[in-house]
Amino acid sequence: MIRVSELSKYYGEAQALKGCSFQVPKGEIVGLVGKNGAGKTTALRILSGQMLPSAGEVEVDGHALSAGGHAIRARIGYLPETPPLYPEMSVAAYLGFACRLKRIERAQVATRVSKVIRSTGLEGMAERRLGTLARGYRQRVGIAQAIVHDPPVVLLDEPMSGLDPLQIVQIRDLILSLKPRHTVLFSSHILSEVTQICDRVILLDDGTVKAQGTEANLRRELLQRRSLSLAVRGDADKLRQALGAIEGIAVEVRPSVGAPEGVVEARIVSEDDVRERVSRLCVEAGLGLLELREERHGLEELMLQLLEGGEDGRS
Repeated sequence: MIRVSELSKYYGEAQALKGCSFQVPKGEIVGLVGKNGAGKTTALRILSGQMLPSAGEVEVDGHALSAGGHAIRARIGYLPETPPLYPEMSVAAYLGFACRLKRIERAQVATRVSKVIRSTGLEGMAERRLGTLARGYRQRVGIAQAIVHDPPVVLLDEPMSGLDPLQIVQIRDLILSLKPRHTVLFSSHILSEVTQICDRVILLDDGTVKAQGTEANLRRELLQRRSLSLAVRGDADKLRQALGAIEGIAVEVRPSVGAPEGVVEARIVSEDDVRERVSRLCVEAGLGLLELREERHGLEELMLQLLEGGEDGRS
């Protein structure tokens, strides 16, 4: 549904996007994640037809941006980071205004407004002035104006920014409800929220695509080395000697905190799965094996390690 190829954008001499390429399949919810200043908003502004790229190609639902932005804009619903609301208007009047901006026939406006109010959970708010609404409801209205013309593609820029935990859950559920009728691409720096609702993730850093794919694929790509946690009953030097028989691993042996005397812990880092060899060597060395488990890193931690050039990520 969305194809981006070698997309670049300059602001004067500063380059915000540096040859980005990615695709968003039809009917998926895809998260565009990265730190502030990574280029997320610039990418969404180009995709929505708000600005032109300096180089590269953009295609939405089979229509190329280079052929003219009108066809693309008709197929997109866009929510910028700050919802474009008029505080003196009521919810219903504003959504009717949005319908007219998007050239919906006058006879269909009332039906469209009523439908989108129900689908975004704004029942009872139709006559409320936008300036009196809490931020969570303003975000709902912003999403409502983005989908009131039933576009195949919805772009949301930081839709959960500044919301409290309850509002985040509500907006997350609302975004999930857009699938599969709409293809959704939304930006966020809240990685834990992205992984809960997205089919795929695109990681943007300093204007470049660092990684992209499903959570499982990203985990395999980002996690270069496995980390094991080991606890044995015995001597630390004996443990070091036993594990020294395994090539290509890094071992950190430390006394166990809060455990009975004589218990030693170790952290083992390896590119391969060495759990079977570790357990066999400990038994052969007469060490009492109390615990051997693989440490599971969350995707958020792995992505941060990638961006920071950490030991478990690719710089």
